[in-house]
Amino acid sequence: MRRRTKKRSLATPDLTPLIDVVFLLLIFFMLVTTFDKYSGFNLELPNSGIKSEIEKKEYELIIDKNEKYFIKYDNKSEEILIEEFSEKLRFIEEISISADKTLAYGVVVKIIGELKTVGITKVELNFYE
Repeated sequence: MRRRTKKRSLATPDLTPLIDVVFLLLIFFMLVTTFDKYSGFNLELPNSGIKSEIEKKEYELIIDKNEKYFIKYDNKSEEILIEEFSEKLRFIEEISISADKTLAYGVVVKIIGELKTVGITKVELNFYE
């Protein structure tokens, strides 16, 4: 006499609602997230009120509210001291400067002078449009 064993069917949960919720969360975060390229710095650029058509340079010098200097290139940034300009920036020909709008005019002029003595031939100032 043989015993018949019933095969139990495994109950699998329906993943459709879970996938829907994940996609809704993804869409929500894509819509509410803002990408500010200066979010890691203590920096507020001045506003000019005009549309800029200047091509962005490969290297950018960022000066924040506390007069800290950062060199930004290849989506990386590192803090730099004025004394290191001649060593770290000597191979650069063009650079753009993003300085906080509360900085004194003399600070920016001093930095432009330092960049010129290093040998950088083209200096561009960035601002919000």
